[in-house]
This record gives sequence, C-alpha cells and structure tokens, in this order.
Amino acid sequence: MIRDYAAEMRAAIDAETGDGPYVARVAAGRLVKHLRDTDPELLRGWLDLMAEQFVWQAINDRDRSMRGHARQSAKPRAFADDARAAEAGDGSRLVRWLSVPFTVADGSRVRLGEMRRADLLFAGDAYEARERENRLTAAFLRAVARKVGDDRVRDHYTDDQLSAMWQSLAER
Repeated sequence: MIRDYAAEMRAAIDAETGDGPYVARVAAGRLVKHLRDTDPELLRGWLDLMAEQFVWQAINDRDRSMRGHARQSAKPRAFADDARAAEAGDGSRLVRWLSVPFTVADGSRVRLGEMRRADLLFAGDAYEARERENRLTAAFLRAVARKVGDDRVRDHYTDDQLSAMWQSLAER
C-alpha cells in the first residue's frame, strides 16, 4: 500500500494545532518529536516529498535576509560595525546592495546590479501590491476589532459575514 504522506502529514499538523492558540515553532517541535518516536517513515517520506519546497524556502529566506541586511547595513552605525567585522576577517557581514536579489517579471531572481528599468519597476510594483494587501488586511482586522471589543470574533460574526466584510473592503 502506498502512503499519502502529504495527506497524513496534513492530518497530523491539523491534530497538533487543533482549535486553540499555538506557537508554530513549538507545535512543529512537538510533532517532529512525536513522529520520530511513533512514525519515522511518515516523517522521512514527507520530508523527501517536500525537499524541493524546503530548498526553495531556504533560498527565499536567504534572499529576504540579504535585502534586510542591506537595508540595515545602510544605516551608518550598522555599516561601521560591519566594516570593522570585515577588517577583522568576517567579510560576510558586508552585503553589497548590488548583490541583493529581487524577483523580476519572469519569476527569476536578478541581483540589483544587473537589473534594468523594467526589472526595477516590476519589483517596485510587487512591493507596492504587497503593501496594499497588508493595508487591506490591517483595515479588515481593525474593523472587526471595533465591534468585537474584548469578546471573541466568533461571538459576533459568522464566516459569511466576515467574507462579506472582506469583500466590501476589497472593492474600495
């Protein structure tokens, strides 16, 4: 019998996180320990199935870190600290803006130094779109908070009501 690692892991994750609040890293740690003890085949099979996703995520995390570090290093104090570290032999802290990758229209990552106008405009537009989405989500949560007060959301709204509220905000 062939196991459906994706479905089994989804069920295990759902069971671990349940209905209550949880800290994702703590829940993950508990679930991994549980699977190592009770079903290591599921853990190994799922990890193998997800390997490409995990490597992709690691690349995304690295690129996001490089952009964040470049922004932070541009501040005079941080740059001075990084320059001193480089002089002491740790050049890894000096991330150059020209080497920072951004996603362009074809989905590839291009280092800032290699980008052309169209690439820059596409990347800038993508950041603006995320900013709009984040502002919309913030407005939605604040609107819900105004009615809920110290109660729970489910005491005041149904899923259908929340969907209608989201839609009305999104149409503005």
